Amino acid sequence: MRIMDSAELLHREALWLREIAARSRRYTAALPGLDDEELRDVRKAVLHAWIRYRYPISLQFVTNYVAIAATAMGMVVASSAAGGVAVLFATSNGSSAARAPWWLFPLATWAAVCLSLLVNGRADLRQVVSLVHRLGLRGIARRMTSAYVGNWFVPAAALTLVTVAVVAVWLTVVTALSASTDQQLITAAAGLFGAVLGLVGNRWILTIQEFLRSKYRAPHGPRPLDGLLVELAAAAATSFEVRAHWWDLRSIKIVRRRLAFAIEAAQDASVIRRRTSVRELSSRREARQFHTALAELMRRHDRAVTQVHTAEEYDAITTSLRAGVLALAAEDLTALMQHSAAQPSASRVARLVRQTGSSLVLVAFAMVIPLLPGVDSATGDGVRVLLLMTAALALTPASDLASSSVRSALERSLFAKSTN
Repeated sequence: MRIMDSAELLHREALWLREIAARSRRYTAALPGLDDEELRDVRKAVLHAWIRYRYPISLQFVTNYVAIAATAMGMVVASSAAGGVAVLFATSNGSSAARAPWWLFPLATWAAVCLSLLVNGRADLRQVVSLVHRLGLRGIARRMTSAYVGNWFVPAAALTLVTVAVVAVWLTVVTALSASTDQQLITAAAGLFGAVLGLVGNRWILTIQEFLRSKYRAPHGPRPLDGLLVELAAAAATSFEVRAHWWDLRSIKIVRRRLAFAIEAAQDASVIRRRTSVRELSSRREARQFHTALAELMRRHDRAVTQVHTAEEYDAITTSLRAGVLALAAEDLTALMQHSAAQPSASRVARLVRQTGSSLVLVAFAMVIPLLPGVDSATGDGVRVLLLMTAALALTPASDLASSSVRSALERSLFAKSTN
């Protein structure tokens, strides 16, 4: 792997700074009703915040590659562990039917992980496909044989993921079709766990990147709200740019994508945490509450964008985003909070309980129902697998299936014998 020399790093840094300046001008120019002095002040504030908020090019490359590699290894370990649990559950089943090979269950988990990662990274895959179309097979071959890791890492990772996904899914389906019904259910449960695991793959990558970057960030790090100012300016500018087609679903998705970045930036209290020690609980709690309130404000705008019915309602949202940018640029937090009327959202424990409550209930039913009187062992094992599958599914946006699954499981458990 060739390491970039200082001249190439400086060249890339200069190109990135030029891109930051161009985007800052575009974002601020999209905000209407600003005179020359206000426009200059806002542009200066956004540009300086972005320069402080950004990471050096070399750090971006290193953290991205390390995070992807670490996430892949973590997914392999988690898939192997889940597959091992499925193997133990399958071997404890007293069925006399022919057993599937032990490697089916971890392979099913890994296949589902790969498919979920492909679904999550479909935008990146489209960019890779576009790159292949633009460069051709010869150009891609030159990139793949380049000594510089930045030229071949992303196409190679995408190609490897697609290849592994196709092979793993094919082997899983072919092997599972010849297995017994009980083991097919266990395979489906393992695959469902893998699908849920793959859905959080991007979050793993971002978490590892942020951890590495926070450790090796330059001494003149960002101010606490620099990231929010940058992302909110981008979201406000985008909302004004798509104003002519505010009803279009694509326009709504574009605005919501920018607001998602703003929500993530609003939640970031790492700059304040680094100023305090672990023992200063009150200071950390106050900082967390303030950033939680800002994130809730961004979520409120995100929800409002999904519910607009008229152009006037859309204009009210864009005006609110514009006012937030001006307040942050002027460092007027009082005006920002008065404008937002934000209230701290639920605590972490409450959010966790709300997100996982249905899954915990399903797991409890999975442990209790097979022990009820009148439930034989075969039916109890099937019900347990069904409920554990639904518990994993409840962690995804498809959580509305939880209550119906409990009812169907109870019917199978309590009335299976009476229907025989």
